[in-house]
Amino acid sequence: MKVYAALARQLAHLGVTDVFGLMGDGNLKLIPTLVHDHAVRVHSARHEAAAVAMADGWARRTGGVGVCTVTQGPGLTNAITALVTAHRGRTPLVAFVGDTPLSVRGLPQDIDQAPLIAAAGLTRAPFHPATAHADVAAAWRTALDTRRPVVLSLPTDVQELEAGDNLRPLPPSTRPRVVPGDLTAAVEALEASRRPLVVAGRGALESADREDVVRLADHVGALLATSLPVKGWFAGHPYAVGVAGGFAHEEMRDLMHEADCVLALGASLNHFTTRGSSLFGRDAVIVQVDETSAAHGRYTRFDVPVVGDAGLVARQLTARVSPGRRWRTGEVRERIALGTRPPADASDERGLDPRLVARSLADALPDDCVVAVDGGHFMGFPSMDIPVTDPRRYVFTLDFGSIGLGLAAAVGAAVADPTRPVLAAVGDGGLLMSLGELDTVARSGLPIVVAVFNDGAYGAELHFLRMSGIPEETSRFPGTAPLAPVAEALGLRAMAVTDHAGLEQARDLLSGGVTGPVLLDFRVTDTVRAAWLEEAFQRGTH
Repeated sequence: MKVYAALARQLAHLGVTDVFGLMGDGNLKLIPTLVHDHAVRVHSARHEAAAVAMADGWARRTGGVGVCTVTQGPGLTNAITALVTAHRGRTPLVAFVGDTPLSVRGLPQDIDQAPLIAAAGLTRAPFHPATAHADVAAAWRTALDTRRPVVLSLPTDVQELEAGDNLRPLPPSTRPRVVPGDLTAAVEALEASRRPLVVAGRGALESADREDVVRLADHVGALLATSLPVKGWFAGHPYAVGVAGGFAHEEMRDLMHEADCVLALGASLNHFTTRGSSLFGRDAVIVQVDETSAAHGRYTRFDVPVVGDAGLVARQLTARVSPGRRWRTGEVRERIALGTRPPADASDERGLDPRLVARSLADALPDDCVVAVDGGHFMGFPSMDIPVTDPRRYVFTLDFGSIGLGLAAAVGAAVADPTRPVLAAVGDGGLLMSLGELDTVARSGLPIVVAVFNDGAYGAELHFLRMSGIPEETSRFPGTAPLAPVAEALGLRAMAVTDHAGLEQARDLLSGGVTGPVLLDFRVTDTVRAAWLEEAFQRGTH
């Protein structure tokens, strides 16, 4: 059996049903073999970064290992941004990357892949024809255990050799749960607290049951918050205050600032989560729980370091800390229940208030909708005003700060569960950077709503220039072609929304049910500045 056929067979053996890719010389035989010999669905993108982002979105939605394939040379370099995004987002993913033949050097697409992959901070797995099946299984296990992408480089002439082994099962995990050390200081901090707050991060989502964390918070009388990637984990809990950090509403930020003890479970407490170390009060005792001591204080101060698995720590603290109501008072519950007061509508002659657009989308779409958000100034509006009820229904693609990946990630999320509508919230800049993927959306036929927050500019840069007192014209794109006709030409149902009447029409369209791809081009005003952006500017972290 040829190596390319062995790769396809091993993937099918591991249960792969969907692969995302872009065909080239380096995967020319792998892709049809997957499709015709193993009935694997291969979803073709229009750009290699999109192929990776689709696999990333699929993995974030399912919690499983995403699979993508691109060709050699520019295929890999085009994919690097999306691979780094997946790496920083802790997405388990295996990328099958073609490479030029070892027997022929100096080809136009020849590049030394190993240092490129290493420079991006990515893992390149070993591969040899004699162990082809085993190497794929090992790469899969590495992706699962590290929660990171793994790259397999596959020279085209190597793919034509005979594989020297047979199907392999998935190797057992080598990642042990980190048994907590001494918890005495953490217990004492919670015992002394009157206003405890539990902040759950990605580490908690990966290692703890939600009920273990909720049980601990209920036991010690704490409020519940999450970092952004875990948005929605505590949805429906009467003492949940939402996302900690830049996307928190003002009333909830005020509550979090009043905490006298913060228990961070698997949360890195980065600049965004802590609003540049200003979210929590100076006197608050911060107990930071992570699997490695290297995470303690990486971004902000801490008082009590705990090394251990977040789930194990939560259960042990529940057993050791005295029960009490502490911050669970009627007044606090009422403050949370009152929630966030919608700001006054700031729509003007330039366009609609983007906050109003986000709230209208939330009202029109079902509660179980999946929300995929691209990067840009607009991103805080849907992230703050469109609720999700499960972290797996929130796909955020700005881990590397790149725009233009959200649309493809939405496709991957829709492939993972085609029974639910997926909202792809994008800016006009990010959409035009990935415009070819509108064709991918159209070809998919999936219930994807592309909501464009269109301010006719690179919005973040426009506001940074404006706040710096520098002319902003160079951040604008006057005369850009209307997006709705472009989408319609590609096969989507589309509508331009420029005023309140159009907003009502869009709401009616969505309320009637989403059965296929739709693009809504919302013209939004650039006079509403996101609070998170202004804070980033003031901190110098933009």
